[in-house]
Amino acid sequence: MLSNIYIKNFAIIDEIEIDFHENMSVLTGETGAGKSILIDAINLVLGNKKVSKVSRNTNFDTEIICSFNILNKDVLRILEEKDLIDDSNCIFRRKINNKNISKIYINDKPVTSGTAKLIGNLLIDIHGQHENQLILSSDEQRNRLDNYINISKKKISIKNLLQDTNNIKKSLSETALTSEEFKEKVSLLEYEIKELENEALEPEDYEKIYQDYTKLSNSELLIKKINECKNLIENENNLNISSMLSDVNKNLEDIKNIDSNINDIHSTNISIQEEVRDLSRMLEKYEHSINIDKEKLSLLNERIISLNNLSRKYNVNEKDLIKILYDKQDILNNLIKNKDNIDSKNKKIKENILNYHSIAKEISEIRLNKSIILEKKISDELKKLGMSDCQFKIDITTDKTLISKNGYDKVVFLIKTNKKSKLLPLSDIASGGELSRLSLVIQLETRTNNDCETMIFDEIDTGIGGATSEVLGTHLSKLAENTQVLCVTHLAQVAAKSKHHYLVSKDKNASSTMLTYLDNDMRVNELARMIGGIKLTDKTLQFAKELID
Repeated sequence: MLSNIYIKNFAIIDEIEIDFHENMSVLTGETGAGKSILIDAINLVLGNKKVSKVSRNTNFDTEIICSFNILNKDVLRILEEKDLIDDSNCIFRRKINNKNISKIYINDKPVTSGTAKLIGNLLIDIHGQHENQLILSSDEQRNRLDNYINISKKKISIKNLLQDTNNIKKSLSETALTSEEFKEKVSLLEYEIKELENEALEPEDYEKIYQDYTKLSNSELLIKKINECKNLIENENNLNISSMLSDVNKNLEDIKNIDSNINDIHSTNISIQEEVRDLSRMLEKYEHSINIDKEKLSLLNERIISLNNLSRKYNVNEKDLIKILYDKQDILNNLIKNKDNIDSKNKKIKENILNYHSIAKEISEIRLNKSIILEKKISDELKKLGMSDCQFKIDITTDKTLISKNGYDKVVFLIKTNKKSKLLPLSDIASGGELSRLSLVIQLETRTNNDCETMIFDEIDTGIGGATSEVLGTHLSKLAENTQVLCVTHLAQVAAKSKHHYLVSKDKNASSTMLTYLDNDMRVNELARMIGGIKLTDKTLQFAKELID
């Protein structure tokens, strides 16, 4: 709610500051005192009014400050999102220097007029002859109807379904491939995997192939070397190791006949001779193992060339090709799993949309049925407020293909204010007083805790009087049970229904507007003035007291 306003050097106001209260407050005063100037100042600080020449004294800056105490959770959430939160307090300040340069602040942080207007429209709903009332918005009209029929849970369900669908679509757009891209990627991976499966080897297998290739490619050289070794051990010319070891053995036996102490030496020589014979047999066996297989050598050569080519293709060592294979297999498996996940997500999107249509259809049926009841209630109340020839209608246009957080329907409030006119949208109504009264009735029938915490009515009593004015005052007082109501009025019957009364007057010496909070006696005098004029009589004073009682 609006808790305080400070205005300095604006229009015909020199400087005023006043506190406001809960429930219903009225502002009264003579014509020209500046009642509407206060509303202009509030509109200006909330970013709803273009800045022209506003200063009372062009030598000084203009400053307007509105302080709010906020309970509405939606408003607090927006303030927090925009980093403007300061507990439950919200202070709007607009400063205009003598060069007509304007700045707006919320909780001492500079904001654009757009941000100020966005938040301001959630705080105060102003109804006057020249104001852009919230009720003129098609969205607000739909919200009013929805508040009355109490479908908030169904709308939350729709909102959650669409939000979930949007989140899924976003995740798909970030990670998913198109059908063609998926096929191309899978096809490439399958080709590469097959290629690697045919060639890539475990490191130990690669070592064996390389060793086999080396042995086969050098088989002739190996046989040549083996034969040389065999010749050194044994040959026909007896110039070999075996022959020499035999000679050594004969000599040792001769020595042994003389000196038995060389038995160990003799035994060692015999052992060496045996080992040489073993060596000869091993060389023979090894020689037989060497196969000069040119066909196998060719196959091994081709395999090694293929491995070399693959290693260059994937820019890795031949031994690491097997790791590339495993990696690509993992990528393919994950891709297929992701495709399954994509299918699952697309299925979820279809389920959400089906659920949306089911709930949206229910909402449309409820709106169509309940709107007839609300139409009648509002029309009846408007007749009580002096609009006897008024007809109010709620026009609902349904598009069953529409996917929106509000369902299928576009809601427009239509009205005709006399028998000869046609039903027209509210925005075509010329009378600010009629529109204000209509808004008042709609608020009474459809208000919730999420609506604006403060409503201001200016010229709501235009063209009415007598018993109708008392009904109007009762309606305003009833509305004020759940919201703060500020009303500019010329009718004593309306002012008498308020909890708080402010007098707007002009200082005759300074020609400046003043704002005064009236106590009981002062309030009686002001009501008497409104009833009977400047000269107060016992009769008007008594009537004023009776109105208050």
